[in-house]
Amino acid sequence: MDNYSLMLNNIIFSKNTLKLDLAAVYPSDGFVPKVDAVFEQSGQTRRLPVSMTGNYKRKKDGMSVAVYSYSFLMDYIFFGEKKTDDISLTFEIRSGNSGYEKTGFCVSDSIVLSCRDKDIDKKYIAGKEFEGVCSFTRHEESENEEEAADDFLYGFTPCPEDGKVIISVSERAGKTGNGVFSGIMLKFSLALAVIGCVLLMPYFIIDGILAGLKIIPEHKAPVSDSAVKNIIYQIKANIATFLKSDVKDSASAMKLVSIRDTYYERYYKKMCRKPIVQNRVSFISGRRDEIGGNEKFVYDIIKDNPDIEFKFFQNSDLDRYSHDTKKKAFYELYATSKVVVVDDFYNMLNTVEKRDGVTLIQLWHACGAFKTFGFTRLGKPGGPKQKFMSHRMYDYATVSSENIADFYAEGFGVSDEKIVPTGVPRTDIFFDDEYAVKIRNDFYARYPHLKDKKIVMFAPTFRGWGQLSAFYPLSVFNPEKFVSSLGDDYALIIKLHPFCAEKFTFDSKFSDRIIDLSDEDEINDLLFVTDVLITDYSSCIFEASLLDIPMLFYAFDLYKYISDRDFYCDYESFVPGKTVFDQEQLTEAILKSDFETEKIEPFRNKYFSHTDGKSSQRAADIILKALNL
Repeated sequence: MDNYSLMLNNIIFSKNTLKLDLAAVYPSDGFVPKVDAVFEQSGQTRRLPVSMTGNYKRKKDGMSVAVYSYSFLMDYIFFGEKKTDDISLTFEIRSGNSGYEKTGFCVSDSIVLSCRDKDIDKKYIAGKEFEGVCSFTRHEESENEEEAADDFLYGFTPCPEDGKVIISVSERAGKTGNGVFSGIMLKFSLALAVIGCVLLMPYFIIDGILAGLKIIPEHKAPVSDSAVKNIIYQIKANIATFLKSDVKDSASAMKLVSIRDTYYERYYKKMCRKPIVQNRVSFISGRRDEIGGNEKFVYDIIKDNPDIEFKFFQNSDLDRYSHDTKKKAFYELYATSKVVVVDDFYNMLNTVEKRDGVTLIQLWHACGAFKTFGFTRLGKPGGPKQKFMSHRMYDYATVSSENIADFYAEGFGVSDEKIVPTGVPRTDIFFDDEYAVKIRNDFYARYPHLKDKKIVMFAPTFRGWGQLSAFYPLSVFNPEKFVSSLGDDYALIIKLHPFCAEKFTFDSKFSDRIIDLSDEDEINDLLFVTDVLITDYSSCIFEASLLDIPMLFYAFDLYKYISDRDFYCDYESFVPGKTVFDQEQLTEAILKSDFETEKIEPFRNKYFSHTDGKSSQRAADIILKALNL
């Protein structure tokens, strides 16, 4: 990135907050750069994005300027780590389809003035390319700012000649003992919560009855058609909402937690007094009710090992966290298993601190890196807060390629070495010829009339922020018009994301050419009979690339999606196929076989380090190593 220049504009420490201001100059006809701040302390790394707050094109020289700013809470960068070792801060830039690249930087006059006692070489002081960018902004408190909970003081020394900033950490003198006071106040707050709950119980009951009978709006979506059960559920929702409300004090940052959460935290601590079962491996998932996906492929590798005790906690129930017996079962397994394996975000992991001696392995379900997720979305709508524990407790996370390891380290908020490019276990089927033949034979045995047709699979991802709000705008695609335009040689499989409740409807006369398998079949199995894949922002493109399937990207809402969600790479040059924006373009591309298939091979080579069908074994080896087997 020789044409990209980075300037450190401002560093301000106040209380527990680091406010960081940066600016980048880049060619106006190039990609807008994205910047990561990389913190390193005692061998541990953390990558955090610095939010872009403005982007401006300069008239005088054909260059553009992007400015970045974010306030980082220092106590939450190395989550759970409390050390006074110096922190090294470096910067990395990515643009377009590139990965992160470490970059040097120059410093503004503001930095020079704030570091008068430091000898900064003139060649590292920002020149004319940053005219109009340098600022001397006074510190203003941000909403992210808070007191230094761990009594640390911070200072910094810019070292642009080495491409880094050294952040010094020292303990604050004269600790006040606020921790004891906070503990007393927390117990007092809990006592008040119990009293308040008892006093308000008549209101909770009356309001819950009205909500359960739908006389007033329901507080939570009903989980049963039974009026009695729904009334009880609404009453419980009232109580939970009251007990779980946060109480924050600027000095002690106290939190009022629910009585039930306190009970389960104590139950978990009780389980942690039990010895860890040194040969126990627990497979945990909230995606399905029985073991499947990556977990199943890895389990099949080691299931016959007599030295391993296997346990399973699989539950796709949306209301799974409210069931007492299930919570207790989870906490017992989490506390006593030598190895715990998950395959997705699992919320209950965030409710307690992982015990020392337990190894937590994330067999992430998706291939590649497409849509931004986790801490990459820091500071964006729907993104996490810096204090969130989500993902940070993993000891290992498997990914498909070393080329995307940085993205996952950033998204999970973990140190670089915890990301292991084993490949994705469930992709092993794409290198198994016998499996492919079996799947095709089974499919055509069920749908013999499709054997001589070209099969197009329509598999878009959902819109919305999660499972409860997920949908696909059905009006943008007309299945009947689509197959009619293609002719009798084609058939259509519809495979909406499992989160989408509303499905397409079509006339029965099209039933021999349109099949909706949204609630059936694994999408990976359907790829074996797919001649053309239509998708948008779904990660199924990675698996499809392993089979060289021609792809079309129906991205009618691309720029809104970029604004809401964003991608790790420039979408239109990243995707391994042709991008279209309406159904007519979609049909025309298929009829002309205009798929831009030349993009598939370089895409596959970049996002898969291993194409040998042995990813399950490599992931299983991590488990065996943790068990000392």
